[in-house]
Amino acid sequence: MDEATLTDASLLIGLGRFDEAEAVLGDMLDRGDLGADGELASHALEGLGTIATRRGQEARALDLFERAIERGGRPDPAEREELYTNAARLRSYTGDSDGAVALLQECIDRLSAVPDSDPALVAHYSITLSYALADAGRFGPAGSVLARVLQTGGEDLDLAVRRRLWYALTRLNMNIGRLEQAVEYSEKTLDASKQLGHESLVFDAYLQCAHVRLDANETAKAAAYLEAARANAIEPVSTVDEGFLRLEEARLALQEGDYAEALDRAGSSLEILRDESSVPGKRGLAYLVIARVHEYEGDDDRANRFYLYAIDALKMQTGWPTYLAKAYRRYGKFLRRVGRPEDAIEMLELASETGF
Repeated sequence: MDEATLTDASLLIGLGRFDEAEAVLGDMLDRGDLGADGELASHALEGLGTIATRRGQEARALDLFERAIERGGRPDPAEREELYTNAARLRSYTGDSDGAVALLQECIDRLSAVPDSDPALVAHYSITLSYALADAGRFGPAGSVLARVLQTGGEDLDLAVRRRLWYALTRLNMNIGRLEQAVEYSEKTLDASKQLGHESLVFDAYLQCAHVRLDANETAKAAAYLEAARANAIEPVSTVDEGFLRLEEARLALQEGDYAEALDRAGSSLEILRDESSVPGKRGLAYLVIARVHEYEGDDDRANRFYLYAIDALKMQTGWPTYLAKAYRRYGKFLRRVGRPEDAIEMLELASETGF
């Protein structure tokens, strides 16, 4: 395989020079096809898939990753972790959660069948599997997968893997409303991130801690974590990170009763995240902040409209049933207050149907 050319393409992708990288990878793919070199073609297809993801072309990226897997003869998951996890993530995102679970389980089974396979690699695939299961609404199996990682590897895993495990446990417990456990694991994630010393991990951990504390209505602690998150954001702050920061700042301002700030932060978050198709739930939370501000200020027409926007967005986000249930219940209380009792009952029934 042409390692030098592949490295050149990776560097170009890292620099955001996608057209140039695409030309290099296209040439690689042609040479792989002409020479019947499946491995070369597979790596070229994976690189093209990576470019497609950077451009927001999820369907095309998934097709390229799937072709890379098949063209490479379903390569060793120990050597191509990124390929398999990207393919699984996009299967989940495009609605094929069962396919994502099956692909990741296949990788875990293949690795487990090899004597002395790397436990850290098995753990990485297992954590990704837990995400796919949770996104499919299969929270029990997702928790079982993570519990198995804890039992079989646990403290023997290196700190980076444990950090990712605790982050996943925070995410799972947060999304099913187990806030006490989510707080506990978020603190473990933060401690591990600080020990690892990686700036982006520290930022993510502080932001996750702030989110969990806001869910738990621990406003003062959330404020401290959110201030630390902004202080630890890598400059220049990426568009998505800035959108996430402003969303949490909007939620904080709402809890503090600063409605003007909450409205401003939520609105600017929506502007930033408007074209981010992978985060409908984040937009849903921003809409919910705006709806509640309008309700508190007595603008019932706008409140009604933004409650509906919030529910529509949260329905699009897989694996977030507690947030959808909360939105239904808040809207139900609003409808009861404005004299629409039958509609209010319907919202409360929908909240119950989420199971949370």
